[in-house]
Amino acid sequence: MSMDEYKQVFLESIDAIENISKHLQPKMPLLSELQLTTRQESIMILFIRQENITMSEMAERLGISKSAVSQAMNKLEKEDLLIRSINENNRREITMRLGETGIELKRQFQAFERSIIQDYIAQLPLEDIKKVRDVIVALDRIIQQGETTKDV
Repeated sequence: MSMDEYKQVFLESIDAIENISKHLQPKMPLLSELQLTTRQESIMILFIRQENITMSEMAERLGISKSAVSQAMNKLEKEDLLIRSINENNRREITMRLGETGIELKRQFQAFERSIIQDYIAQLPLEDIKKVRDVIVALDRIIQQGETTKDV
């Protein structure tokens, strides 16, 4: 396969993912209403999926500084999505929990995931879904290895 063919398949894949996103976005009305930045949305989705994550772990997972996470948190607190507080057992540590709006967003997000799986993903053979997952995981590994060797 030539580089042009790889490029074509890659661009078609990106277009399909963007189209999927565009069609599914209305299923999360609260997320649209909040007008969060991409970083703030990423923080919320990460926290919804893993509520015991620390700000340091969040920064590492998102590839941003702790300061950037902290800045994004200001808007999330203002919207009552996340609440930061000092850990009484270790006063140097900040804990986070969902605020009332965050709890509603989590409920919508879980309903959204169930809906997508039931309405669309379950229409595809499970083996095909597993192959897509395997390809994405393999691509992630290749990219990580490539970026790691560039840093050396």
